[in-house]
Amino acid sequence: MGIEISWTDEAIKTFQENINYLQENWSDKEVIRFMHQTENIILRLKKFPQSYPLGYKNKKYRKARLNKYIAIFYSYNKAKNKIALLTFWNVKQDPGKLRY
Repeated sequence: MGIEISWTDEAIKTFQENINYLQENWSDKEVIRFMHQTENIILRLKKFPQSYPLGYKNKKYRKARLNKYIAIFYSYNKAKNKIALLTFWNVKQDPGKLRY
């Protein structure tokens, strides 16, 4: 049985905010690239859930770099074989606002 991936409300919201930003300021090509990058990270997480470094503030969360500007924070419950995507974080934001 594979690892189950779930999206928190915050992950859905921040993912959509990134899509909206790209649609307003960039091209459809960039939107598609962002979606492919997200898909590739999720596939990698399913295979190697502990391959990414631990978060800054709380060591129970991990950070996967999606691209130069965006990191996905997630939690991995090994006992339940589940990953929860927590947020898509723009690394140019104030790190003091990051909860993970």
